[in-house]
Amino acid sequence: MKITAPSTSPATPQKPRLQNTTSPVATTSPAADVSVTTHLQKTSGASATEAPFDSQRVAEIRQAIAEGRFQVNVGKIADRLIGDVRDFLAQDQSAI
Repeated sequence: MKITAPSTSPATPQKPRLQNTTSPVATTSPAADVSVTTHLQKTSGASATEAPFDSQRVAEIRQAIAEGRFQVNVGKIADRLIGDVRDFLAQDQSAI
């Protein structure tokens, strides 16, 4: 049995295929992987002991979202994100 490629007619255009040209795994160094993993382990352990899961609060937020009352404080999120990155970079520099 001979297997051939399917023929395409000129009337049906081919969709271009996207190629994955970036590979985050291939571009990171083993030291960076260990550093990120260590940071995530430290922060996940700290958050688990500092703030237990509050199902009542989750229900309140879910209800506020459903009713359209929930407002995201983007300034606070940005400030915390920048602070976390600074802390991470400071810890990374002290490890060198």
